[in-house]
Amino acid sequence: MMDPLGVGAALAAAAIWALVIFLYKRHMESLDAAAVNFSRLLYVAVLLAPTALFIEPAPGLWAAVVSGVVTLFVGDSLYFYAIHKVGGSVAAPVAYTYIVMAQYFALLLGEKVSQWLILSSLLAVAGVSLLAGGGDARLSPLGLAAAAAAALLWSLGMTAVKLAVLGNVNPLAVAYLRAASACAALGLYLAAKRRLKVVKSPLFAGASLMDLGVGSALFAFAVERIGLAPTTILVSASPLITQLYAKATGVENLTPRQMAGAAAIFAAVLTAMGSTPSATPTPP
Repeated sequence: MMDPLGVGAALAAAAIWALVIFLYKRHMESLDAAAVNFSRLLYVAVLLAPTALFIEPAPGLWAAVVSGVVTLFVGDSLYFYAIHKVGGSVAAPVAYTYIVMAQYFALLLGEKVSQWLILSSLLAVAGVSLLAGGGDARLSPLGLAAAAAAALLWSLGMTAVKLAVLGNVNPLAVAYLRAASACAALGLYLAAKRRLKVVKSPLFAGASLMDLGVGSALFAFAVERIGLAPTTILVSASPLITQLYAKATGVENLTPRQMAGAAAIFAAVLTAMGSTPSATPTPP
């Protein structure tokens, strides 16, 4: 069995990411997705700024910075664009193929990725596909390409997190550097477009800190303890938790299709937890 601390950290990150989306959606009704994304990055960069005082020179610092720009700025922006062009029912399943891609990047980093982890990643993608289904699907080559590019960039960004922790960067520093680098890049872009706006809400700031501060740090900790391959599968429980919370609070009812998706993700998590733990290569 895998390290329980690593498994717990990955599932806790999934839960945080699943629940903050409800608050973000509320603010997206009055602001566009880019402004909401910038706001959460800004709050985390400011609130975690004291972390910079304790960051020591390490080989993995560059990887944490690259991960932020690649994942939280470019990858997320492409995902939002894909949702706009083809709808969430198409964009989510395509983008979530990053779970499968991450298994191969983990192999390149020396992790032992068993056939059970590959099966688990495929179950996770199938589950997300079923959970996201039911909307109006619109086929657009640009939208599909954007979703596929988001998947690739997310998997690369998560691989960079692995390189960061291998390069002796602690998980909290990884979270800060990811948010700060993405905030700077997205802020410059929005300023150039004259679309720079900030959500002014203490509750939003707290949710952002939980999301990109605590959640990202937990993800990096899990990657350090159990490896990239199983961690990406375990955090795929996030859409499932979102749906279960929506059902429990009466926000929406689960359809038979979505219940099948929930079962697939649950099976994926159980399969990943019961697989052989990944090897963590010794840093040079």
